[in-house]
Amino acid sequence: MTKSHRKKKGRNLKDVFFGAAVFVVLVAVVAGLIFLSSKSGQLRMGSGNDVVATVNGEEITAAYLDEQYSRVPAEYQSIITKETLLNQTINEIILIQEAEKKGVSVSAEDVTQEIESAMLQAGVTPEQLDERLAEQNITREYLEELYTKQLTINALLEKAVFPKATVTQEEVEQFYNSRIHAMHILVESEKDALEAIKDLEGISKNKIQAEFAKMAGVRSTDPSVTQNDGDLGEFGPGQMVPQFEQAALALEDYGYTEEPIQTQFGYHVILRLPKEGSLEETATQIEESLLVQKRSQLVPSYIEYLRKDAEVVVTFEGAVVDES
Repeated sequence: MTKSHRKKKGRNLKDVFFGAAVFVVLVAVVAGLIFLSSKSGQLRMGSGNDVVATVNGEEITAAYLDEQYSRVPAEYQSIITKETLLNQTINEIILIQEAEKKGVSVSAEDVTQEIESAMLQAGVTPEQLDERLAEQNITREYLEELYTKQLTINALLEKAVFPKATVTQEEVEQFYNSRIHAMHILVESEKDALEAIKDLEGISKNKIQAEFAKMAGVRSTDPSVTQNDGDLGEFGPGQMVPQFEQAALALEDYGYTEEPIQTQFGYHVILRLPKEGSLEETATQIEESLLVQKRSQLVPSYIEYLRKDAEVVVTFEGAVVDES
């Protein structure tokens, strides 16, 4: 991702987990659960008593909400309000209650294995984890409690929701065909872009990728060029600014733009490359990716369905619900 071409996207969850925001990642173990807006439930202005909401008779206290909010890193508090956190807590309780109804649970061993797996993937030792938890005033017991809740919710979704998500071969092929692999050189003026294009003339297809990389390293103002020599990897519809995407899509493999492509970031010379793998080689990975997307899309409607039958009363002062 650079300022020159690609739209913004979220940080890697593993980086956040073992960086400054353990709490945020833990409540996001199940993709799509965190920060869901409420679509149902009765909201009333409170008089300031200790109970800020009840969910089928189960109380959420102001003290609990304050404690949870204190664990949200300062850099996230501009986007995570107490109302947002309260709504996420309500959704969590409803899902946990539904799991109990359906007899869904996880064992202590499951929780331990999941934490150890996350530590292994992140390259973090038990001592390092304890240090980082201590820095955020989080105990190991609290960590295990959060994992228990989220793994229980995940088990519920695996049973009640995720089987409804399916991916067809046609969808896999459509996704594959929509991907583009490209390199670019970003310069400040049209003149500089035209000079780069002129220097590409006559270079054979079997040499153009290497020559383009050399030129990008010398001429491109894209900050990422020091890491990728102008190679942007593969991207799909909507990931690039429109002018860039349209120009790249019009090219054939090893073809380059013969006119500068202007965007708000400057002037681009674009080289299209073959995809990084065949359909057969990437089909499984694509199917898994599409399946994750479809599953996450089913979660909000499932929570909305459960909330319609739940007795939710919110007395938190200033609470607002989206009824659309």
